[in-house]
Amino acid sequence: MSRLNVLTEINLLMNQKCKGCKTHYELSKLHGSNFSKIDNHCNKQCDVGKQIQELGKQLTK
Repeated sequence: MSRLNVLTEINLLMNQKCKGCKTHYELSKLHGSNFSKIDNHCNKQCDVGKQIQELGKQLTK
């Protein structure tokens, strides 16, 4: 997959799945600007976040 395709796929996932995520919203309210706690949930527990992480790894190759 080309770099442009990977970036497009990440953008689509974030716009379609992450933008209206209730869990992300609740964590933001709970932790305020502590994004490390929010990112930890998204990267380690959320299936969409894991998929975005895998796509991101393709950008470093």
